[in-house]
Amino acid sequence: MTYTEKSTQLALDSSVAVLVTNAQVDDLEFLPLKPRQMSETDRAELAARWPGRGLRSMGVIGLVGTSPRYALKEPLEPEQVSTLAGAFLAYLHVLFSDSFKQEGAATSEPGHNDFVQFAERLYALEDSRRG
Repeated sequence: MTYTEKSTQLALDSSVAVLVTNAQVDDLEFLPLKPRQMSETDRAELAARWPGRGLRSMGVIGLVGTSPRYALKEPLEPEQVSTLAGAFLAYLHVLFSDSFKQEGAATSEPGHNDFVQFAERLYALEDSRRG
């Protein structure tokens, strides 16, 4: 299987996928492929950061189930793979944190958190059975 076939299949199989571009492992960018692609604004912002960095495509990293997987154009040293894995985990943390914040904001409309507020008030009541 070619790199193109492997990377395409990985992107299709993943719930989260990014294209990794770098000049060196300590200078890289993730371009979102899934669950949503970059907006025009994101692309313009990224393009403004690229000049002079010599970035090039090096592979795809994706989250398949609960396991990170990668398809790279060329072999990397174990330390480089470890650095990429750490960067991808940080990316996932930010991505999921942002998703939870947006979900929380969407459900903070009137009526949506009524049960949570009721449960918190109920839990705060003193138990009269305790003497």
